[in-house]
Amino acid sequence: MQKSPDRVCSPRADRHTTYGLRKAVQLTGVVVLAMIMFGCSISKSISDSASSPFDSSSDSSKSSSQGKEAAYQSDVRDYTEAYVRSSGDIKAFKAGLTSIASKHGITNWEADQATYTGIGEGLGKAQATDAQLEVYKANIAQGDTAKASAIQKGCDAFRKAKKD
Repeated sequence: MQKSPDRVCSPRADRHTTYGLRKAVQLTGVVVLAMIMFGCSISKSISDSASSPFDSSSDSSKSSSQGKEAAYQSDVRDYTEAYVRSSGDIKAFKAGLTSIASKHGITNWEADQATYTGIGEGLGKAQATDAQLEVYKANIAQGDTAKASAIQKGCDAFRKAKKD
């Protein structure tokens, strides 16, 4: 019987292995992010439907548009938090925002103030550093001071509420 020689990994094989591992980690992050995003929506829907018979009359007087906006803003907040914790590129983040907006019937998330407030709240919830906050404001608001202000206010409000 002939003894097989020990295998030696070439630098090329190592590079392919590293690339494969990196892709697997990225894919896992996307899957976890999707599970978080949809899991939050499912648990919120179940919670809402279970508690809806017991809503007070003041809750039922809310307009449906305010409720829809709050649900959208909450989903943006949760998505932003998960995204900040997993870190990824801004293009993919914006694609996720488009998907969330579409799910809520919003065709232009870039013109919706709740988007920016939700992003800020998500940054606060993720305990983003001031440097991370500034990066998101610059990349998302793109020089629009009203959008940057909404992100800042959302973050500040969440940080303040967490302290209280």
